[in-house]
Amino acid sequence: MNDEQVLFSRDELLELLTELGRRLDARGVTAEAYIIGGTAMAIGLGSSRRTGDIDGWFKPMKEVLEEVRTMAVERGLATDWLNTHASGFMSFSPKDDTGAQSITLKGMRIRLASPRFLLAMKLAAGRAKDAADISKLVNELGISDADELVDLAFDVLGEDGVTLTDSRESLTFQARDAIAAAARERSQGT
Repeated sequence: MNDEQVLFSRDELLELLTELGRRLDARGVTAEAYIIGGTAMAIGLGSSRRTGDIDGWFKPMKEVLEEVRTMAVERGLATDWLNTHASGFMSFSPKDDTGAQSITLKGMRIRLASPRFLLAMKLAAGRAKDAADISKLVNELGISDADELVDLAFDVLGEDGVTLTDSRESLTFQARDAIAAAARERSQGT
């Protein structure tokens, strides 16, 4: 097992998912997946960002994780290259994301979180490492008002969901920073 953090490109992420799907298909299993985070940004939005894992919800979990462990050993990957832990913090059903992009691979039906849902989750996480993604998503969705951004987060994640732990006031401060950063990004043409 490789202890170093490997960052996967869009093409490498697709290669891993394709291989996982092929392996599942060989077992007579068709998996369903709802993918969030950096992988959804890279594949769904064509972001050039790299990510250390594939976050999401997968079904059937047992068979998927068996193949993930086998692939980790064979490829020298970290055992958590496919991360199902994030799905425990999703206060919504993947079916709620009607704007999710669907892709089909042999052995897998994948839905990539929509920009709207990605933005809500990244804003709720409040991590500095998500700032560039948040700016890209704000610009992608054409949001220019902090209150609109906060409303989006609460609409997607719910007022009482486990994902969104900050108050509206606290989230508004973060949203103002995100709107300003997105405006700077637009003005720089990046």
